[in-house]
This record gives sequence, structure tokens and C-alpha cells, in this order.
Amino acid sequence: MRIRTIIADDEPHARRYLSDLLRADEEIELLAELKNGRETLTYLEGHRVDLVFLDIHMPGINGIEVLQRIPQGKMPIVVFTTAYDQYAITAFEASAMDYLLKPFDQKRLVKSLDRVKEQLELRKESDFHRKMLSLYRDYQDARSPQLTEFVIKDRGFEKVIKAKDILWIEANSVYAELHTESNKYLYRVALNLLDTELSSDFLRIHRSIILNTGHITKTSYLNNNTYQFTMANGKELISSRSYKTDIMQRLGR
Repeated sequence: MRIRTIIADDEPHARRYLSDLLRADEEIELLAELKNGRETLTYLEGHRVDLVFLDIHMPGINGIEVLQRIPQGKMPIVVFTTAYDQYAITAFEASAMDYLLKPFDQKRLVKSLDRVKEQLELRKESDFHRKMLSLYRDYQDARSPQLTEFVIKDRGFEKVIKAKDILWIEANSVYAELHTESNKYLYRVALNLLDTELSSDFLRIHRSIILNTGHITKTSYLNNNTYQFTMANGKELISSRSYKTDIMQRLGR
């Protein structure tokens, strides 16, 4: 892991001291040593930084104010360094990872760097999961939101059935039976999955039946929470009581 790091401190000897200590860690890539808050903010605007050692007591814009002004999208891990221990609570309230009280030694710095590395690993995992979720969402968005046709394979031949030409679909073991005006075709798919992929023209009226509302010629209520639908080819389909609410909503009743 390469940890892109900057030091911000108005005292030259403090910058040199910390820089010398950081050279002992091969994972630290020291990008810049900055002498005030304004320089630090300018540098962060134009560079990708993982870690900032930030002195609190600087002239002009102090370390706390620097942290408060960093945009969230560019927020590095911040370790405050200062000779004044009264700033400790303020530092942690400002979301600093750690607080190094000057003069600190190599042992204390290593402990702080261990915390930083743990946090960077967590961020890396989080970024990975976010990227995977984003890729999955892009894939889902790229898929056709509606199933518009079925490719039926039979004895080495393929036949394409347009969804708009289907009057109703009925469950038949592990298949869905696609009914057109004059024929029926077996398509291997679970009806529950099919129900989520068809357009809003299709209405499920029974756990085993989905019909195409565009081919309904007559609808009759049967007085026991069920409906009878007459399809374009004369076939009559009866709904189950558990689908009454969905049917009423679709029919606007």
C-alpha cells in the first residue's frame, strides 16, 4: 500500500522532524511539506491525498479550520499534531483520526500509523463494495425493463413469440404455457420470475395464470371475490380470491 501523505506545520524544524520519522515506513509516500492552512487547502484541491499530519496552532487558518473546510469528497485521514494538549477534545470532535502531542517519538508515531492503515483498509473495502453495487445497478439498468419476446426452441428450430401476441400464460410443471390465438408453446421459466419481467399489460389473476389485458373481451364479477375473463379466442379464465385486490386496482374498481 502506498499512503499519499502531506505534512502541514508552520514550524520548519517540526516538519523536518516528522519527515525524518516517516521515512522509516516504506508505505508512506511524502508528497509535500506545507507551512500554513491556506497552502494546505490549495494543495488538497489539486491533489489526491490519503493522510495529512496537520498542526493545529498555525497562523491565519488553523488546523481545525482547515479540516472543517475540506470538501467531503476530498477528505483524507487527518492526524493532528500540536504542542498544546487543550486542543485534544476539539480535535476529535472535528473527526481527526489521531492526536499527536509534541514532542512525540517514533513509537507513538508507529501506533498512529497502524490506526491510519486499518482505516484505509476499511475504506478500500467500502469503496470496493460501493463499486460492485454500482456495477450491478448499471447492469440492471442496462437490461431491458420488460420482456418483449420469447424464443422457443423445439427440435433444433427456433420460433420467436412476441409478448403482445400472447393472450395468457399458464403454469405447467416447470414450464410456462404461452397461449396465443390458436397455439400454445412451452417455455421453461418460473411464473413468479416471469411476472416481474412482463410489461404492465399483463395481469396475474391466479397463482397459475397471467393474462394479457389487451386481449380481454369481457370481464364479469362472480360475486365470490372472483372474476371471469373472456379472452379474444373465447377462452374463459377465472381468477382466485387472493388476487381480488390487484384485479380491482387494475380495473379501477
